[in-house]
Amino acid sequence: MENGSLIYDKSKCTGLLSCLAGEAFHRSKELAIAKELGVILENPDKTESFELYNSGESERMLALVGEEFGIGVMQTPGKPKEVTAKLFNPHEVIQDLYREMPLDVHTSVVAFDGYIEDGGRLGEKVALLFFKLSANVTGEPAPPMTMEDFSRKTSTYGAVVSGNGIEYFEFIKCCDIKRVSSINSPLDTSLEKKELKEELEKFIKSRREVVASDEE
Repeated sequence: MENGSLIYDKSKCTGLLSCLAGEAFHRSKELAIAKELGVILENPDKTESFELYNSGESERMLALVGEEFGIGVMQTPGKPKEVTAKLFNPHEVIQDLYREMPLDVHTSVVAFDGYIEDGGRLGEKVALLFFKLSANVTGEPAPPMTMEDFSRKTSTYGAVVSGNGIEYFEFIKCCDIKRVSSINSPLDTSLEKKELKEELEKFIKSRREVVASDEE
């Protein structure tokens, strides 16, 4: 291994090295999280299959993510017209009021197996992840895990998880989608990205606790 070059001169690049080291550290951490997520998403609390081409809102949402990131959704084995959603119990509950009525607002994850489209062939495996909101009147049973309330309003934010890391997205007006961050800029410190990373970490922490309780 060489100690330097014309492009990289250690004696002149102290500030640059600090920046590169920070970027490498953050990227390494993100890749580790992506790997752990890959395992977590293989163990949902419930699954629900539905016909993709007759699902309206769900179909459009998956299509928008697919077009933006160049990915497709895995079909249910043996049922070429169906896809399977992986549903997870809420990882966060927040109390709020609506017209003086107390509500429990739940955040949960809905995920799909996907793949990178490679000239019509199935490429690298990826996961599509959505943060879904639901609510119940405080004191009443929590809403059931279901795809019936899956929409751009209840599931505005999500992420694509691959071996290269995590990319976040948001559904916006006019039936469109935008990337919140890029894997190419792991040092992005925007408030939106920071909050989505924190939400993802809450989900991961909750699933670790589930695994720990199962092992006891």
